Amino acid sequence: MDIRDLFELENDTVFQQLNQHVNSFNVLKILKLENHEIRHSNILSWLLNPKENHSLRDYFLRKVVEHLILIDENSSNPQYEKVSEVLNYSLMDSHVYREVKTNMNRFIDLLIVNEQLKTVFLIENKLYSTESENQLDDYLDYIQHSFEEYTVIPIYLTLDGEEPSNSQYFILTYERIESILNTVLMLYKDQLNDNVHKFIEDYDQVLKERFYPNQNQILQAIDIYRNHKQTIDVLFEETSTSYKELKFESGYHFEFITKYKNTINYIFKHGQNILAYSFENFINQQFNDEVLYKAHPTLPYLLPPEWEAISNIHIKDPYYWFGKGLVVWFEQTKDSRLRMIAEIGPIEYSARLSIIEQLEGVGLSFKKSSKLEKAKYTRFFSKKIDVNKWDDMDELVQAMSELYNSSEFTLIRIQMAAILNGWLPVTDEKINPEVKDNFNQSWISQIQNAFKRWMEAKNIPESNYRVSSKHLSFKIPLFDLYKEKLGETRENWWWDNGPMLFWMEIRPDTLYFTLEIGPIEVDKRVLLMENLQEQGIKFRKTGLTQEAKYNRIHTETVSIQGLNEAELQNTSDNLYNNKNLQEILQKLKVVYDEMVSKLD
Repeated sequence: MDIRDLFELENDTVFQQLNQHVNSFNVLKILKLENHEIRHSNILSWLLNPKENHSLRDYFLRKVVEHLILIDENSSNPQYEKVSEVLNYSLMDSHVYREVKTNMNRFIDLLIVNEQLKTVFLIENKLYSTESENQLDDYLDYIQHSFEEYTVIPIYLTLDGEEPSNSQYFILTYERIESILNTVLMLYKDQLNDNVHKFIEDYDQVLKERFYPNQNQILQAIDIYRNHKQTIDVLFEETSTSYKELKFESGYHFEFITKYKNTINYIFKHGQNILAYSFENFINQQFNDEVLYKAHPTLPYLLPPEWEAISNIHIKDPYYWFGKGLVVWFEQTKDSRLRMIAEIGPIEYSARLSIIEQLEGVGLSFKKSSKLEKAKYTRFFSKKIDVNKWDDMDELVQAMSELYNSSEFTLIRIQMAAILNGWLPVTDEKINPEVKDNFNQSWISQIQNAFKRWMEAKNIPESNYRVSSKHLSFKIPLFDLYKEKLGETRENWWWDNGPMLFWMEIRPDTLYFTLEIGPIEVDKRVLLMENLQEQGIKFRKTGLTQEAKYNRIHTETVSIQGLNEAELQNTSDNLYNNKNLQEILQKLKVVYDEMVSKLD
């Protein structure tokens, strides 16, 4: 890389546009609020309190309650009707409390008490961390005993709508919080003082950038990375060691890194998106003939060849995907899984209704609103699959293939084709598909099933592990505590982007088991490794250098040839309960308590 490369990058108009967005002033980003769960809880406490100085009165609290009703997964909650009743009254007399200590010496994140309505809202906020054992049960028991004559409405607030272990809790997501904030900014623009409006605007921006990245900015990053890959790679490596030692430099190169460090990191993180490349490989492997598709960087999509007859049905919006009434697309979910979605678009109403009713006739279910004339889009298939390594193209291609060729979607493809081509009525006898999913009977599937059962036995929720054809991986609550203090990795690493992870590589006759430290910020990683070394944890000497990215602090390989599922599950247990590994975990806990927990 020479100075000409820097000139070309700096004079790239897309680079400058992205730089303006990435480096827009935001006091909450300067304080690094997005990485600290407790600070999110503090802001939510302020917003939820009708008596606070934001001048929103009970608007934010009411909107949160409304969204509890709007979330479909909450409709079966036994308290659902009581939540609706609360909205018939003013919530101005509500009082908000933080860090309420229970009889089990645990602390409830947020408690909202309305004495007039005899109602209590209990909110457990989970950003990076996960549930501790019996945590939700203990909180609810304590509040129900403390407020015996009150209606207690427990809420589980997470990034992705994670299902709580206690079914009495209502689900709430940060996406809903962001939506409410966005509404506040629109409706109360002229009623809030400038400082309050700016603060809410900054927090809304933090949520958008941290949890719901701007797709246009990601596309810009991908475009820049493709055009300046070598330059970005070199600059990213240099930013990881800048300012770690007391030294003073000058010159255009140094000033460039100083000025654009955040933008370089953003481009490196998002620009390496290989979803589109993986999709193209999937298309080439899946189809022998031509197929209508587009390898969009973040939402690659196609029209299955069997559905070509949809072209005969008029579509109201010619800009809908291909300008046809059906589409299938892949996307990375917020919990870093791969999801495939099939959707009916804004086609002529009578045809749309006919398709939906015929799909119902073969066993699919739809909301009543999907049949209304004003409805435009209806998803009729959605399925997620685990992806361990998002930088592994082979794994992504395999995941796409498994979703597309799953027994469920293969049947739906045939059923939809039958509907479009007028093979009426659509019955199993007429379609008679031979849909076989041999994958679940394979050796790989046996390993996966054993791992899932082991995860269940260890009370590790699905959100904390991933299963693919090449790798198995999981994290424990201690790792989330580290993540809250040390932040995410500087580049995409596995699916969690946390400081450490357990992972296993599935080999023909063996399992390779590893506990690894990921590429977190250099100064934090070196400090962590120095503390681990002081505790007697062994690793390669290069692990203490600034150039190191990954450090495996425990590895073990075991034979699994000829084992059944029960024996495979027992093997996983033995790997985890290894004496040396348990000593390492105890030392990691000591390092967290004595050093990491005190970091700001």
